[in-house]
Parts: sequence; C-alpha cells; structure tokens
Amino acid sequence: MNPSITIVIPVYNRADTVKATLASVAGQTFRPLKVVLVDNNSSDGSLGVLQKWQTENMADDFPVEVISEPTPGASAARNAGLRMVDTPWTMFFDSDDIMLPCHVAKVMEVIEKHPDVDVVGNKFLLLRRNGQRRVIKFINSDIIYDNIHQSIFSTLLYCARTEVFLRAGGWDESLSMGDDVELGSRILGLQPKIRTISGSPTVIVNESGDSISNSHNRTFALIKALRKIQTRLPERHRHWVDLQIIIQLAAFNRNDAEAARLATEIIGSTSPMLRRMVWKYLYRHTLRGRRGAARIYRLLSYFGI
Repeated sequence: MNPSITIVIPVYNRADTVKATLASVAGQTFRPLKVVLVDNNSSDGSLGVLQKWQTENMADDFPVEVISEPTPGASAARNAGLRMVDTPWTMFFDSDDIMLPCHVAKVMEVIEKHPDVDVVGNKFLLLRRNGQRRVIKFINSDIIYDNIHQSIFSTLLYCARTEVFLRAGGWDESLSMGDDVELGSRILGLQPKIRTISGSPTVIVNESGDSISNSHNRTFALIKALRKIQTRLPERHRHWVDLQIIIQLAAFNRNDAEAARLATEIIGSTSPMLRRMVWKYLYRHTLRGRRGAARIYRLLSYFGI
C-alpha cells in the first residue's frame, strides 16, 4: 500500500535536537507513512544525522527521502520538500518539536471519517521556559481574524491536502517571519473544508530561547507578511491587520522609537474616532505587558466598534 501522507521537516543546524524529533516520527503508529527531510545548508553535521536516521529507519511502509536546499530560510526548505511529495496529504513539522505516537493516526482518522475535508486542524502543548504549560488550538470559528491574531496556521497546527498547498502557491520565500500566517491567508482564500481533531494535544513544543531576540528586525519582518495579507482582505476587514501590527509593535518594541512612531501613525489614521480610542487603549494595554488585546477588540467589535 502506498503512503497517503508525507511529513516534511526542514532542518537547519539542529544536529542534536532533531534526534528527538526524528525518534518521535519513527514512533508513529500509523503506517504507511512517508518522510521528507530537508537540510537547509546546515554547518553542524545535521545532514549526516538525517542520512544516518534514514538508513536506520526507512522501510517499505516508511519511505524516507533526505534532500538538501542551499537557499537560506525555512520557506525555501519547505518548498523544496513540497516538491518531493507524491502523496495526497502533506504535514509540515518543525525540527525541534515532538509528536506523540498517535499524532498522525489522529489526523488520518479525521480524513477517513470526512473524505471531503481539505484541512485538518489540531492542537499542541506549549511548554514555556518558566514552567507554564499552555494548549494552543486551531480555532475554526472567526478563522480569518484568528489567523491574523492567533496564528492558527502555524506549521504545527494543521495539515492539508497536497493540492491545497500547491494551489495556494506554497511558501513565500521573500518572507522571514509570518510566512506561515501569510500562507494560511492564501489557503483560506481557496475556501477549504476544515475539520479539527478532538481530544488532548498530540504535539509538544518547547518554547525557544531565541524567540525574543532581535525583536526589532523580527517585528518589522512580520509586518511585511501582515501587509501582504492585508491586500487580499475585503476593505471592511483590513483594519484587523493594522490592529495586529499595533499589538506587535507594543509587545516587542517598547523602547523602539521607530516602532512607537509607526504605531502612533496607524492609530492616528484610524477611523471612526471610537475605534481610534479603543486602539490607543489596547496599545497602552500591550505596552504594559498585558495580553489579550486582540480578544478584547473581538468582543468589542460585536458592538460595532
């Protein structure tokens, strides 16, 4: 029997951490299953680790391909992996996270139960560095808003038909941040049929220690992706992106003059006046280190703000 789903994992300088990820992939109860590993020009021996794992684990019902993609960036690596997929379904995964043994099986249960589905959303358990635990869910209600503000098309939160990824155009290699959310916006433009997995999270994510580093560059790289999303939204929804930009500027650039200037400019050009006042409050709310600005605005928007 040929595999019906492929897991694509880009790898860049993860020679140590990728071993646990690969062990969790090998431990999947679902078979047959194809795996494509893409070394993104690593300099730490990651390619050798991938090739060794391929030799030790590939089987008739577990084909493994290892390729190299010299163009820097996860988007280029994911696109290279996507070109190697010959199965109806594709699941992208990150090289430092863990999938429980039932992860792929749970996804395939939904696919088999709902043959017309195009996207299967799931959830993961985020383990923060301070010891806190948080479940991150694929939210299938106000889905366009939640993709902008909750990043529900993060790589680990869904898998999709391979043709959906291809019809959407794949990953935008010009983006270094927010490429997953931007791709999600194009997938949503195809109006896919979406189902979500019930039950406990089947993926474990350890919070990255470098998630706050270089915050100025990361924030403005994310704004580039958000602006691309904004151009595809109906006029009545484009202010959602402006709000997310304000939130990002407040959250990660509290002492950045350029960020403050841009936030002030966006707020000042916002209309009507009531929305402008609310955004000013939410900007200050986020500057103080408080969370939930997007959820607060969503509730207020039901009253026409």
